Amino acid sequence: MVVISVDTSLALRQIEPDDAEELFAVTSRNRDHLREWLPWIDHTRVVASTAAFINHTRHVASLGTGLHCVILEHGEIVGTVSYNRIEPTHRRACIGYWLAREACGRGVMTRAVSAFVHYGFSRLALNRQVIACATGNRASAAIAERCGFRFEGVLREAELIRDRYVDHRIHSRLRSEHLAALAMGGQHSRPALEEGLRLSEAA
Repeated sequence: MVVISVDTSLALRQIEPDDAEELFAVTSRNRDHLREWLPWIDHTRVVASTAAFINHTRHVASLGTGLHCVILEHGEIVGTVSYNRIEPTHRRACIGYWLAREACGRGVMTRAVSAFVHYGFSRLALNRQVIACATGNRASAAIAERCGFRFEGVLREAELIRDRYVDHRIHSRLRSEHLAALAMGGQHSRPALEEGLRLSEAA
């Protein structure tokens, strides 16, 4: 199981079956907050849906093609950060994330994504990480920029969210850029990494 200690109040942990009820409760009370950009929220109406999702995350983790973690603030689930798709052959991955309304505005997601990205480069041997978000989702784009990702361009009508197609902003970060920032003592500190599953070796 992957556990990433970010700081004294924040940690990331691979999602487990026992998380189903708490994770469902968080998504349910944040339904209105999340539904604008997350189409899956409308299909998550019962705990069983969250449990099925967790089973899926464990399957892709076993294949080395995904990694999904809950964000824990003082031990409570406040969101998730994930490699929704890992391509081991090319050592690249796509990141997704969401945060409960009550945890916004304190830098939680920036710290969580920064730690997750560091884990991907240092422990999974990734070379390229991508964050794609709807062009109207300014909060998500701001996270990418604060975590040192570079804007590459726009994919037109990349996602169908309910009855409308949205364009995606594409941001990327390379291993070489990450290492250079660390060497310069930049904004991306090294989180304390506990022993965990190394998906790059399992793939």
